[in-house]
Amino acid sequence: MSMPERLSICIVTDAYLPSIGGVENHVLYLSAELKRLGHDVVVVTHKLPPVQDHAARQVESPVPVQRLAGGLLVYREHDIAIDPRMVSSFKRLLDGLEPGPKARDTIRNVGRCGHVPAPRFDIVHGQSEGSYLVYEALAAARRRGIATVLTRHSMVRNKPAIFRPFLMSLTKLLARRADGLIAVSQSCAEESAGFPGAIRVIPNGVDTTEFRPAPSERQRLRSELGFGDSDIVLGFVGRLHTTKGIPLLLEVFEQLRREDSRLKLLLAGPGPLRGAVEERARTSSGAITLLEPQPFDKVAPLLNALDVYAFPSKGEGFGISLLEAMACGLPSVAFGRWGVKELVDDGETGLLVGSPAEFSEKLGLLTSDRTLRKQLGQAALVSVHEKFSWPRIAAETVDLYQALIERRAVRS
Repeated sequence: MSMPERLSICIVTDAYLPSIGGVENHVLYLSAELKRLGHDVVVVTHKLPPVQDHAARQVESPVPVQRLAGGLLVYREHDIAIDPRMVSSFKRLLDGLEPGPKARDTIRNVGRCGHVPAPRFDIVHGQSEGSYLVYEALAAARRRGIATVLTRHSMVRNKPAIFRPFLMSLTKLLARRADGLIAVSQSCAEESAGFPGAIRVIPNGVDTTEFRPAPSERQRLRSELGFGDSDIVLGFVGRLHTTKGIPLLLEVFEQLRREDSRLKLLLAGPGPLRGAVEERARTSSGAITLLEPQPFDKVAPLLNALDVYAFPSKGEGFGISLLEAMACGLPSVAFGRWGVKELVDDGETGLLVGSPAEFSEKLGLLTSDRTLRKQLGQAALVSVHEKFSWPRIAAETVDLYQALIERRAVRS
């Protein structure tokens, strides 16, 4: 079978612009790069409720977007144990929201869409696990003989134990509607062993034009944040949550600060621990700086004001904020578990640890050794460009698309 040079691709996701998040950014950059490669792409997603400024990206989608009414995702201000995007059908029942007939008809006619010149899609790509929207789209595509693929962005094993069997069953349900499965890390692929269909590891990417070193702006950025030339600034940008290791980071920082008064800590992000962190910052005599959740375009400047990126989470399927820090040429200390150990080459592009004591030790080592910081940061930057650029990720994704399309055609 001869493969079409120009593919018609439908990406289905619960999460997309203007919201900010790992899945949203993944879909944004992947769709843009697929378009640059000459393919036709449409994103199918929900109509979203208003989002807070810090949680919105004021950029235009690079590809057409089909937004469906019904099945609206409702985001709460308080923290929740399960991300509603992971179990959107269950969340919708709780909120008393059902997808209307128009939404259901649109999903079930996913094989045809007036937004693209091709008469039908060549492949439908689901980007949200446990999603009713993705489930219907994959099932509809399979009925029409269209190739399908599902990306797993996270792992069940880092969710609360009581929910793991339910979440795994939900993920398997979607996987049975897919011809292939993309795992963003080898650890995620290992957790998917036994799922139907081919499994391919294709990592998340990072926008290296947005996240890049900015040495000429560094002094200005640090001055605006109140940091002096002699300060050594550790930082973390992300959710302020126990599962992200924030209590450990605060404890370790205060311990190291007693030994070296030059150390400063910068934290930015939303989450249930903001109040506790605010109190620690208030009594830290300026050693701890806590910023409000930042718009997306303000994250890279914050990273470029740091000397060391501290990533205290003990369980990440991938670790996108760590990757963004590496793209800015920052050395890092992180727990060497699951997806993180695939991002960082220990001793080469960062330092991996296995215990809280080692986390403290390695942070202390980096803060005291400027040469090591520079060496690891430069190697991290090279690694990101070699392994995690969006052109590379998109090319690998297209290779898989073509293999799945060919396999589906042979079956038909």
